[in-house]
Amino acid sequence: MRKDRGGVSRQRTNPILSWAVNDAATGDAPATGPAPVGFCLAAGAGTRLRPLTGQVPKPLLAPAGRPLVDLACEALDRAGTREIVVNTHHGASQLAAHLDGRPGLHVLHEPELLGTGGALGNAYHLGLLGGGTVLVTSADVLVHPADLASVAAQLDRGGEVAIGLVPARPGLLAVRLDGDATIPDPAGPWAPAGVHALRAGVLEPVPPRPASLVDALLAPLWRRGEVTGVVLEHPWADAGTPHRFLAAAAGLLAGRWPYRLPPGQLRRTGPGGAPVFLAEGAAAHPTALLAGPVVLDKGSRVGAHAVVTRTVLAPGASIGDGAHVSGSILGPGATIPPEARVTAALIPGPTERSG
Repeated sequence: MRKDRGGVSRQRTNPILSWAVNDAATGDAPATGPAPVGFCLAAGAGTRLRPLTGQVPKPLLAPAGRPLVDLACEALDRAGTREIVVNTHHGASQLAAHLDGRPGLHVLHEPELLGTGGALGNAYHLGLLGGGTVLVTSADVLVHPADLASVAAQLDRGGEVAIGLVPARPGLLAVRLDGDATIPDPAGPWAPAGVHALRAGVLEPVPPRPASLVDALLAPLWRRGEVTGVVLEHPWADAGTPHRFLAAAAGLLAGRWPYRLPPGQLRRTGPGGAPVFLAEGAAAHPTALLAGPVVLDKGSRVGAHAVVTRTVLAPGASIGDGAHVSGSILGPGATIPPEARVTAALIPGPTERSG
């Protein structure tokens, strides 16, 4: 890997990344026309998952044994992109080391956090996005590759920008559809899903300085009725809060998205058959009670007579004998002492800044 101007780490270009090649049977997009360039937003601080994100950047947190950034890049790859750009800021060194050596992937470091709009403008002006379609997702969004491909295909029917839509919920910008056009409307039934497709040329006036995508690009186009929308047909999740992160873990274990789990053992427990996943190298004492969804990542341990429900243990985390842990996320190397009672907690491991 070598670095060019602008903090770009370039990997050897290869139109097929290190994940599975496209296959309609697994929900991948068929190859039609020039392939888009993928862009994965991965620079944010992950403040809603602190203090975990003081140890590990949010894109490297793994709800079910695989980091969020790997799932996002796989989604872009299987949606038909030819190259992928990942921007970094918080935890940049850890992300760069994790992504190093992947064919067709470019790591773009931002010394100053540029926001969603400034990040795309920066990549465009550095020549990383080409002149065709750019397909954008976020590292903390779980989306089906077929939905990403549908958003990209919307541009074939005209327009400069298309956004994926999910049912509206509190805290998200609400929109309505007027034909294919999206119109901001506080009473609208839809909300942007954090996935977009755009013609690279629309980024020409967007400078490489801090700005949101809405302010830098979408708002002016909305006023002209030039943003089209595509309602996503498959499951979608935002893993950016503790509750949603645990829900994403449950969805991955249940197979809601076509992403493989790492090597390990998937069990069904309890009357409802809730899933429990033990990655290779993880262990639970035979007397421990695991009530899923529960994830034990590699090297994690659960002691005798411990009770663990709806919890994710990162690599090397441990829960002591007789402890009760529910609704929690344990960071790498985190330790719960014997007989402790822990509920709805984020427990980091030994202090190591995410840089």
